[in-house]
Amino acid sequence: MSYATNALSVRIADELTEMIAQGEFRPGDKLPNEPELSRRMQVSRTTLREALRILTTRGLVEVRRGIGTFVTVSRSIHADYNVLKIQDTNVNSKDLYEMRLMFEPHAAYYAAIRASDDELSTIFRYGELTEHMIRERNPQWDETEQKFHNSIASATHNPFITALLPIFNRAIHHGILLAAEAPQVAEMTLHDHRVLMQYLKDRNPEGAKTAMYLHIINAMRAFKIELD
Repeated sequence: MSYATNALSVRIADELTEMIAQGEFRPGDKLPNEPELSRRMQVSRTTLREALRILTTRGLVEVRRGIGTFVTVSRSIHADYNVLKIQDTNVNSKDLYEMRLMFEPHAAYYAAIRASDDELSTIFRYGELTEHMIRERNPQWDETEQKFHNSIASATHNPFITALLPIFNRAIHHGILLAAEAPQVAEMTLHDHRVLMQYLKDRNPEGAKTAMYLHIINAMRAFKIELD
């Protein structure tokens, strides 16, 4: 399999992971068959099979011979803790950023250790796309910023962190809304992303952890969110 095909498989695996985390496919659900799913994802069946293999290694799906591919129940955090309900919790900016401080620096730490080369390529691609969006003042900055952070979380290969993706997305979206009132946040984000990506490239877990921590702290300071 070529590098391009493998990188595409990782991206499709990340997209399917996010769909599972958001509840589009729930624990115990059978995924659409290969022809249907490949058309939906707009990739070849070869690429889709590799993406499903990645999901299998992440513990998110299982292949039942002669039956199909199913979202895993036993390792799904949704089944036992119903994490997705947290999305509906009434929280403020401080709550959301404290949550990010608790999880995302550690996610960056493990991503630096566990990410495959293809997963790192996906992280860098979304990081570069986010930079382009910020420079162009593109309103889709929100979406690409979420995908950047989601790809880091997915690279931890931890189902619990994967289950929290919708909550990360809510926090990131909230932060970008606040950024409209703090223009300096865009330049700060560009700098922080570059530092973080360099540590990930170097596979320096402590550096990546610190860079993510500072990225979130810098945003909190810009938004005048104080830690107790």
